[in-house]
Amino acid sequence: MKMYQNVPRLKSTEKTGNKHILVKRSKCSSYGQHWHDYFEIEVVVSGSGTHSLNGMQYNIGVGDAYLLTPVDFHMLDSDSTLEIVNVSFDSIWLSEEMPYYLYSPECRKRRKFDADELDNFVSALKLIKNEYECGGPCVKQLLEYLISRFISKDESRNQVDREHPDRVMRAVAYAEQHFREKITLNDLSRIAGYHPSYFSGLFYKVTGKTYSQYLTSLRINYAKTLLKSGFSVSESCYASGFGSLSNFSSIFKRICGVSPAAYKSTDK
Repeated sequence: MKMYQNVPRLKSTEKTGNKHILVKRSKCSSYGQHWHDYFEIEVVVSGSGTHSLNGMQYNIGVGDAYLLTPVDFHMLDSDSTLEIVNVSFDSIWLSEEMPYYLYSPECRKRRKFDADELDNFVSALKLIKNEYECGGPCVKQLLEYLISRFISKDESRNQVDREHPDRVMRAVAYAEQHFREKITLNDLSRIAGYHPSYFSGLFYKVTGKTYSQYLTSLRINYAKTLLKSGFSVSESCYASGFGSLSNFSSIFKRICGVSPAAYKSTDK
């Protein structure tokens, strides 16, 4: 069986069903490579080990935190026991614009908290748990506070973002999360609420790319990550949303200058 097929994808419906959100504190020494159809934030409160995120390995210890989207895969390994606090949640808990920030270059997948920051972060996780369990009104605000800890405070970039049409950014966020699926211009224009021809021009104005160029870029970048993580050319092709190996190889070579096989064999 192909390695890609052996990497499990955890589903929110297997946790808490609709409107999934779950905060937990646990001890472990390792977990195998997997991904989710939901978002997750995890922070280490004791111990140390190695965290593999999208094929890249990082040493982690107290205060290390990472933010995972539905396109990320990861695993953990340690010679001792780590204590971890995490929250997993569906996009239903996010404001309309937040998914865009989650996939933007300004959103870091990893960060290190000092002692005070770690205490504040864990306290916020506890508050989310309490708010959710008692039906309180602040779950969304608390989640977005946690996410904000991973987003760069580049004011010049933030100013540019505020100028982007919100409805176009809603389509961009959808593309970032669903690029492995078959997505058409009509699909994205419907999400944005514009006529396809008008939306096409707006999309180019906002992103600097046509919608097909944007999707291709997302798929190629993801395929590059998979190839460097040990996935075969075939697995990387189909897992990234390409419909055929020949088309994938042709596009990959045109954009990257080398074939997928050659890229895979080069030093990491």
